[in-house]
Amino acid sequence: MTDSLMMAAIETVSQTVNSYAAAAAGRPLPPVTWMWDCCAHFSGTESEFCGTFHPDMPAIEANAQLEQWALALNLWETTTDREATEGRRTFAGTLADIRIRLTAAVESLSPATETQPLLIM
Repeated sequence: MTDSLMMAAIETVSQTVNSYAAAAAGRPLPPVTWMWDCCAHFSGTESEFCGTFHPDMPAIEANAQLEQWALALNLWETTTDREATEGRRTFAGTLADIRIRLTAAVESLSPATETQPLLIM
């Protein structure tokens, strides 16, 4: 029950943020999965919507979609050294007066395809 409720909440939040972003950009943008970071204020940071592209998306496609969002919404790059080392890029900005942060895996840390011997039976 909890998983399905969580997935429904993520789906609803994602549709809402994606819709606001498309309206602000004046054009459709690639879909992003969004969650509300409601605990941020406990650590002394600003609450925000955190977005990510599907983790199975090829790195080159994720990077291209991340850059589409950044250009359309005037986001600025906030990638930390740790994120860069982990093959990720992050951009931040505001949407409808709320802080948003969007992250994508843009570098594969392991080979995209590993060739295995084909067993013939």
